[in-house]
Amino acid sequence: MNKLSGTVTEVISEGQLSLVNVAVAGGVFCSIVVDTPASAPYLRVGGPVHVLFKENEVVIAKSFAGQISLQNRMDCKIAAIETGKLLCQVTLAFHGSTVVSLITAQAAIQMDLKLGDGVTGMVKTNEISLSPND
Repeated sequence: MNKLSGTVTEVISEGQLSLVNVAVAGGVFCSIVVDTPASAPYLRVGGPVHVLFKENEVVIAKSFAGQISLQNRMDCKIAAIETGKLLCQVTLAFHGSTVVSLITAQAAIQMDLKLGDGVTGMVKTNEISLSPND
């Protein structure tokens, strides 16, 4: 599980759902959660939180240009690559943190991923979880 520390910068709620923006070193992450500040007091502007997402939810783009609906983007450098027969674990350096992506070995070969390459890591809003950082 990837874990980044951040601070809540905005909470927009409707019904029992909230769209939460979190500032982390290197950018802002957006998460949609089934909670509100009333049901989860840690969802307050200025509150410290952990941004959590699974390795298999991190999409990697190389030389990305254009528009895409994925809002959570990380400009990274490839710090390590471990390629197996089916899967490839790509470790990304992101502003002093490590983010791990698990992609198919075939995708890594097709993209010609190499150590030191600049890539964009992306995660869908609904795949980001938040937890209090007490």
